[in-house]
Amino acid sequence: MDELSLLPLGTSDFATLRLRNQIYVDKSALIYKIAIRPGKFFLARPRRFGKSLLISTFESLFKFGLRDFKGLAIEKLWKETETYNVVRLDFSEIRPDFGLEKFRDDLRDRLIDNFAPYGFNFDKTGTSIFSQLSSWLKKQAPNSLVILVDEYDAPLTSCLSNLELFEKVRSLLSDFYAILKSNDGALRFVFITGITKFNKTRIFSALNNMSDLSLDVEFGGLLGYTKEEIEKYFSPYLASAARALDLTRSELLEALMRHYDGFCFERSATERVFAPWSLLNFFASPRNGLLDYWFESGGKPSVLMEYLKSHAMRSPEEYGREKTISLSTLSGSSDADTLSDLGLLTQTGYLTIKAVKY
Repeated sequence: MDELSLLPLGTSDFATLRLRNQIYVDKSALIYKIAIRPGKFFLARPRRFGKSLLISTFESLFKFGLRDFKGLAIEKLWKETETYNVVRLDFSEIRPDFGLEKFRDDLRDRLIDNFAPYGFNFDKTGTSIFSQLSSWLKKQAPNSLVILVDEYDAPLTSCLSNLELFEKVRSLLSDFYAILKSNDGALRFVFITGITKFNKTRIFSALNNMSDLSLDVEFGGLLGYTKEEIEKYFSPYLASAARALDLTRSELLEALMRHYDGFCFERSATERVFAPWSLLNFFASPRNGLLDYWFESGGKPSVLMEYLKSHAMRSPEEYGREKTISLSTLSGSSDADTLSDLGLLTQTGYLTIKAVKY
């Protein structure tokens, strides 16, 4: 590391990040542990924690092999020589804001656009997009396709205050995920991200078919930066910021921990990570001080705004006190009308796991 290393601020494409020689906090050993296993995986994290970059990293690995991973831990671990057809879907780009019909058309067009490069041809005069896509998947070679879905729940969270529309959107999405389940043989790997878990989407209806990594102890540090990673990868920025604020390195680290550390995403409550968006913005302009970067950019997600339209919240003082919530509430699927306020605030990043009681 030197002073010229570029911060990865705002870069969510892995290949671009590596091409620009921006700092990459090497998570590839953890990524290897997931990618080596054929299967379907789900990860819930708040906004601005790097879910899109993670999806992009999987895309690069399966599509191009080790092309973009020179010098990273996975380079010595990954032995697969095959590459795969990778379909990447970002559902944050299709929301039912303009009604169900527009959403149905947008979903259809998105599926056509993303599957077409691999030979899928949609017949407008034929059966539904889901039926045609299922028929096409059945013709694919075994173990040949990778599906990556970013922000799977964005269409659902945008209509939390309209239960009728919510149910119709969920039904459409369920048809898509049902196709993936019924054509499992063609799939080498499926990875899905979101903020929260909604039931009846057929993603979580059979847990033996989907590995939920959200509270997994082994992957608590998959997104976000640990204190050790900050000291290793951002040492020049720590030194520069300490000089700018007239602090010692230890004083700066303590201040950073007070403001940006403390997020815990695993069930043992032993590993804590910094919010990467806050930390990177601070390092970019340390003279501005330790501002609330995450809240301004990621702390007002649509899921919370929609929730507030149709659900009552407790007084702010109540949320300032330690609360008890069952791990099953955090790990289980919810419905639009039964979504727990504590569970939602934890999944969106306002609350975090502090300790586990048995």
